[in-house]
Amino acid sequence: MNDIITTACKFVTSSIGRKILVALTGACLLLFLVGHLAGNMTIFGGESTAAGGSSWIDAYAVGLHSMPAWLLWAIRLGLLAILLIHVGLTLVLKYENYNARTHYQKEGTLKATFSSRTMVLTGVMIFCFLCFHLWQLTFNGNPADCYHHILAAFSNPWCSAFYIIAICCLFLHVRHGVQSVFQTLGLATRKIRPLYNLVAIAFGVVVCGLFISIPVCVLTGILH
Repeated sequence: MNDIITTACKFVTSSIGRKILVALTGACLLLFLVGHLAGNMTIFGGESTAAGGSSWIDAYAVGLHSMPAWLLWAIRLGLLAILLIHVGLTLVLKYENYNARTHYQKEGTLKATFSSRTMVLTGVMIFCFLCFHLWQLTFNGNPADCYHHILAAFSNPWCSAFYIIAICCLFLHVRHGVQSVFQTLGLATRKIRPLYNLVAIAFGVVVCGLFISIPVCVLTGILH
């Protein structure tokens, strides 16, 4: 047992170990993002299309909140732990890279993408938005009337604008994050690098575009 703990500590305290943990936790968050998006897309089912005359998104929200309380909170706390590990280790790696930066590395930084240079900034923006989003639509919402609650929230242009800006930050974060997962896990080679760059951009465009489509459709009256 002591050997296992020692090995685990060495792994976490090593630079490569932290990079792998950031990549794995990032991959978990990306999977959650896709699942959350799938649930959000049920809003396009309309106002009264599910069984019992409720909307699909109302049925989805009620289904989530009908889970045993211990399981729901286990999922929430698990996601929170993954998020905190991801954020904490990312900041540690950023700090280490900053301290170890040489003239050569500074030149390399100039060639870095805009997405990679703004990872911390977009991450902070996303975290602030996440806190607001949870407060507005999760903890202050009624699962049985999720459809109208979302419409009321996004009918406010300022709220929709904040959401859209945050999702644009998410695009930059996701684009670089997907690329980093490939690189850190050793799945990238020079031959397939253009391919995974394309995959990262396509993933970000599709996911973030669909998220943005909700407030846009509310503001334009498509969803009402």
